[in-house]
Amino acid sequence: MPKLWIQIENRPWDACPHNIDRMTGQDIMTRESGPAPAVVFLPSVNGGPGRNVTMFKPLRSGSRIIDALILRRYKPPTKPDGSDAWTVPDDRKVNPWDLNEPNPTENGTMGTIPGPTIEASVGDTITIYFRNKDHRLTSDGKPMSLEHRCHSLHPHGVVFEPTSDGAYPLSPPDPSQAVGTEASLWATVPGGGVTKFKKGDRVPPDATFTYTWQTFGWPTTAGVWLYHDHSICDDDNISLGAIGIIAIHNDRADPEQEVDPRNPADPSQLDPAFLPGGSPTGSPVVFTFFPAALGQAIQLLPHQLEDLVDHTSVSHEHAAAAATGAPAGGTKHAEPAQPALIFRQDDILLQVDEKFGISHFGFLRYRTPPKKLLTLQLFHALSGAPTCINGRQYLGNTPTIVSGPSTLMRFGVVGMGSDFHTFHIHGHRWTIPGPDGTTPAAIQSSAQVRAVSQFEDTRTFGPANSFVFTINGASGSFMRAGGPGSPQALGEWHMHCHVLMHMMTGMMGSLLIINGGEFATKLPHGVPCPSSDTPGPALPNTFQVTLQNFAFNPTVANIKVGDTVHWVWKEDNHSVTADDNSFDSGVQNNGATFDQMFMTAGTFKYYCKIHGGPNGAGMSGQVVVVP
Repeated sequence: MPKLWIQIENRPWDACPHNIDRMTGQDIMTRESGPAPAVVFLPSVNGGPGRNVTMFKPLRSGSRIIDALILRRYKPPTKPDGSDAWTVPDDRKVNPWDLNEPNPTENGTMGTIPGPTIEASVGDTITIYFRNKDHRLTSDGKPMSLEHRCHSLHPHGVVFEPTSDGAYPLSPPDPSQAVGTEASLWATVPGGGVTKFKKGDRVPPDATFTYTWQTFGWPTTAGVWLYHDHSICDDDNISLGAIGIIAIHNDRADPEQEVDPRNPADPSQLDPAFLPGGSPTGSPVVFTFFPAALGQAIQLLPHQLEDLVDHTSVSHEHAAAAATGAPAGGTKHAEPAQPALIFRQDDILLQVDEKFGISHFGFLRYRTPPKKLLTLQLFHALSGAPTCINGRQYLGNTPTIVSGPSTLMRFGVVGMGSDFHTFHIHGHRWTIPGPDGTTPAAIQSSAQVRAVSQFEDTRTFGPANSFVFTINGASGSFMRAGGPGSPQALGEWHMHCHVLMHMMTGMMGSLLIINGGEFATKLPHGVPCPSSDTPGPALPNTFQVTLQNFAFNPTVANIKVGDTVHWVWKEDNHSVTADDNSFDSGVQNNGATFDQMFMTAGTFKYYCKIHGGPNGAGMSGQVVVVP
């Protein structure tokens, strides 16, 4: 029965860690017309020193960099009293075969968005030990309000009692969980505090709660679902990343469609046979060494010695086995008799002997794809990055999933936020599986193996919607890209939201079909679409401002005479009201828009009638118009 230790932590998050939009070929600063990359401090909550990192698109509120909320997996405690719980991270990639997902460990991003994938089988009871370590500060260095820092976990798709719902303010006290030694923490909960039994919908900072979720052996719980914060400020917290995915496997009853990547001998771990390099934090590419054999020694210059590292610090394999018919990608070579060094220059490695002469060249090659593959994708919005897949924005940062021509691929797609999306894979089709039967009892007890949709290549889904489907890559599959023969499927295929605005503003990923062993060279990059090829006077522009998190973003709109400001509501109960009453949208809700053209130069101040006031009080903004 799955038992997970999950902790919510606050730290900066980069939505574009590879600084590229492959669709336009631009770096992020150019793509978005600023701001410049920022050096931010990435703290550790586990006693580590933390470090400074360069982020190309950190989360922002207006112009201020803010922390994300990271749900992070930890190893189970080993001490009898459990005092070492939540001390040893157990970070794993959301998709180990994602070419772009960064290292999620303490030496990398220290967690993922979405958070830990909760995996179970039909019939399992899931136990989640949750701890809140949200220590966010305001801009003046004071602790953020407790309302913002109370958190919970609320699941979809599984079965639970009200005490494990995690839905503020309805979850009752859990009589099995006394506040105990955490009494002083629970007494601080806003709204009167908690004095006797813990409540799973309002876990305060540094406190804990245990959630119990069931499947009861019902095959209708199989699939991919969402879990997320549902506490006091859940909308704010979700927009900062407090989201995860639940995968309930039905493998015994559904062998043609189900993919379970867990280790049968230890379901708490993933099966190394289906991971890149056998690791849940591995990479689909690896450096492979070839003998130099140039007929003459090639020496390094003195200044290049500074760039030498120990060869064990770079994941690599030896290519000699590939020439003898071994699996593509080669096998790990034996350690050299003398300590070897490596000189790295971009995507080329040079192995250096003890005399500083080059003995081998190394190049990136693709590992052999797995026989089965679970791919999870969350389509959502983050603060300042409104079109994300798995916490990332723009092709080159979003998932590029590496798969093989005969891989059994299972896709779990989840939506969250305030927008509707469509999911589309170029060249592929699928059907949505569902249960058999016409009575509740028959439906409840039947495996979800029957197609309940037409053939799909684009499917609409909305906030908290999720669906799952499988494409069998075996030769002859009529749902496979390229045709019935597997070689035609090779190559990179777009995988994205087909809402055009979402697609072109970053909600674009890809599926890369390979045999394994190929050189991992630079993937295709596009160029930006020119605004106009027709000479003539500049046309009026439209400047967009969003209403979200009780703020106008950006606060100041700098435009020219004749331009239009387009306000977009991302939450309810706001207005756009001029200080001088020259324009007024009235109070509108999520999804509404309002346009105002400015024909004279000057500064025009405005505010929200519900949450602000004239002269810059509360929720306010301004439009600066120049000739």
